[in-house]
Amino acid sequence: MADAAEIELFFDIGSSYSYLAATQMAAVRERTGVPVRWRPFLLGGVFKATGNEMPARIPAKARWMLGDMAMWSRHYGIPFRVPSRFPLMTLRTQRALAAVERTHPTALPAFALALFKAYWADDQDVTADPVLTAAATAAGLDPAAVIAAIDAPETKDLLRATTEEAVRRGAFGAPAMFVGDVLFWGNDRIPLLEEHLKSRST
Repeated sequence: MADAAEIELFFDIGSSYSYLAATQMAAVRERTGVPVRWRPFLLGGVFKATGNEMPARIPAKARWMLGDMAMWSRHYGIPFRVPSRFPLMTLRTQRALAAVERTHPTALPAFALALFKAYWADDQDVTADPVLTAAATAAGLDPAAVIAAIDAPETKDLLRATTEEAVRRGAFGAPAMFVGDVLFWGNDRIPLLEEHLKSRST
């Protein structure tokens, strides 16, 4: 069983709602006092395992999502624009994140946030070495080591295992936030997650 004294954030850089949620994790930790464990997984693998479909592939949902993202970004005061490469196959990006999770987990949030900004605010190709290098440097990492670890068997195994674990525990999309065995799916569930944490402490 997962540690109920932490928030687990399962995320994919290619997920717009993961971007929104990720920008709020520091504030959530400050308000609740509960640490956040960042867990990169492969959203495409989750969709395949659960038979789910990304909203952008359904025209009515895609139109709604654009307006919803614009409202949430204004609400949070964060930049947002639809990337020209959306949707993006993020396997390489997620492997880079998994490599950092394995070797430098404390630097993972900064690395992930740099990649989220590069994709969802600056319209950069987050699968490309120059963008990964810039994000790694911003997070205080050795970019050459991060790039070299992307195709390491241990990195691939970790990303696969994390994705399978998320599905096994009930995840079907991103962001999937767990407190113990309780799943909160989606950026808009953050207030409910915080209420849940509050109820556990009373």
